[in-house]
Amino acid sequence: MSLSRRGFLLLGATAALAGCSATIDPDAARVPAAAFPGGYAGPHRTLQFWNPFTGGDGPTMAKIVDSFNAAHPNIRVVMSSVDATQMYAKLLPAVGAGEGPDVAIMHLDQLATFAVRGTIVVLDDLVAGLGIGRADFVPAAWDQGTYQGHRYGIPLDVFTLAQYWSTGAYAAAGLTGPLRGDTFDDAMAALQASGVENPYWVPSTRWQLFVSLLGQFGGSLYDEAGTRATFGSEAGVQALTWMRGLVERGYSPQGVTSERAPFKRGSAAVITDLPATIPDLQKTAPDLAWELAPLPQIGSRPGSFANSHNFVLTAQSQADPHTAHAAQAFVDWTSRNSASWVEAGMTPARTLVRETEAFRASRQALLATDEVFDNLYFLPQLPGSRDIARNGYERAVAEAVLGRATPAEALAFGQDTAQRQLDDFRELYAT
Repeated sequence: MSLSRRGFLLLGATAALAGCSATIDPDAARVPAAAFPGGYAGPHRTLQFWNPFTGGDGPTMAKIVDSFNAAHPNIRVVMSSVDATQMYAKLLPAVGAGEGPDVAIMHLDQLATFAVRGTIVVLDDLVAGLGIGRADFVPAAWDQGTYQGHRYGIPLDVFTLAQYWSTGAYAAAGLTGPLRGDTFDDAMAALQASGVENPYWVPSTRWQLFVSLLGQFGGSLYDEAGTRATFGSEAGVQALTWMRGLVERGYSPQGVTSERAPFKRGSAAVITDLPATIPDLQKTAPDLAWELAPLPQIGSRPGSFANSHNFVLTAQSQADPHTAHAAQAFVDWTSRNSASWVEAGMTPARTLVRETEAFRASRQALLATDEVFDNLYFLPQLPGSRDIARNGYERAVAEAVLGRATPAEALAFGQDTAQRQLDDFRELYAT
């Protein structure tokens, strides 16, 4: 085995903890956002709005913000799109200094980390005042927006891993798609026989596929209490063995770093990717004929990795009641008027937006069925979850897919690393 324990544990919990412990305020984590009746009619306020939309989704959100500003002359929203990693690193100190956003878009799995630090505030009273609840959103996304019994996020969208295939390549192989688990190998053989040497490219960074397969085989990343890492289970080994098997059987080349570029040029016939694929293919590969569908069922049950962009209000927004009210108005209006967000490839979380013609005519509408929504595997709400994931199962997936360790070995090391960090973060954030 070429994977050393020292190398695998190199990015352990100590470094992660050192960067986030200085400004933890557990009491502030339970401060509720102020709730105001009706729309905003107060004095002019400028809101800072941060989001991680640095790709094609940025201009789409900018149009929504422009529409809000035009409809609200007494509120000016200034939008800043920041790389997600940089945004999450800057958010805590910026809000603490009063120089951060009033409103932000945060990935669902980040809520617990910033809630426990007091960076974002409880939205229980706000959602009650707005009269919104589970019935108004994708239920699974709404359910995941709480931490320790309090709501911290209002979902903007849901995005899932899906399969995308070239209809031309499939037709040449006598296939109609989509891929199914029970005929997967036959489909790969047909594509190879038609001249596609490596039909299904899977990069070593596609940990979302591992999360999907882990759920399909009946496993989970952590136990229900979030105190024990469990992804090194038999289900995890099955999932990662299947992924490594794509390379060993020649379906995917070794050492893939990206699947979308080979798909565009015809080297790959099918890929699994996130919905940013949709506008990217439409813009950069307009002549490519393709379709999409939910992931094939490889394990004993269907399902796919999912995440969600959530609106959050920061502690900074609550310093002034007029700013707090203006921030509430922005979140409420944008949640109800986000039909154009479908241009980013996302599935709106708000039911009334999914019922618009704009969404029903979109490619991703095929991923917005009850069957899909009932089988989504969201990342759990755990403080420090991104650091735990990066050094745990994400690295295990990369090591196994690249052939540097067996799936069982990689997952054993990854689970041990995750457990150590999980214990350290739990001690750090204990109240």
